[in-house]
Amino acid sequence: MIYQPIVRRGLILTRAGCILTADMKMKRAIAQAVVLVLLGTVTGLIYNRISANGIDPFRKLDGVPVYDNGDTPLVETDPDDHDGICFVSFEDFLEIIDAGYPVLDARTPDEYKLGHIPGSMLCDYFEMSRYFECVLPRLSPDDRVVVYCNGPSCDDSEMLARELYALGYTKLCVFMGGMEKWTEAGLTVEYGPEEGWE
Repeated sequence: MIYQPIVRRGLILTRAGCILTADMKMKRAIAQAVVLVLLGTVTGLIYNRISANGIDPFRKLDGVPVYDNGDTPLVETDPDDHDGICFVSFEDFLEIIDAGYPVLDARTPDEYKLGHIPGSMLCDYFEMSRYFECVLPRLSPDDRVVVYCNGPSCDDSEMLARELYALGYTKLCVFMGGMEKWTEAGLTVEYGPEEGWE
């Protein structure tokens, strides 16, 4: 026999004989929702802690010195001994590439495969710890490192630069024009994953 609760004048008589009002049902649903949210949060924090791609929510990324060169040449506002992140113009970005400094692509692997700046190394900001083993040995804390992502509306490059600064890389440049500006200029684009990384 299937049990059916008895409803009388807004009251619900349950199998156990308890009487629940509509108000009590609402409170019970809210309490269950709160418990589910708390369980989800705890599970997420535990997973973040044990995951290779987990991030430290208490890391300090705000105290990073940031320079915005705008249209001023990099050498005039950002000497080689600068400490922090410098936003660079398209012309400065081209000079940095010509000088042979490492270039990091902060986008996702799928975006990288669909086209990236020749010679750039994939270092997806959202999975950066996955790439650090391959990328960090190719960087020097004493040299410039330039980071880019999709374009002016994408801040993954700046966030990756802030993470690198926290790891001791202090001569960081961010090209906010990213792939958008690169392709607008009609420059060469490479396709596919970086060899040996997948």
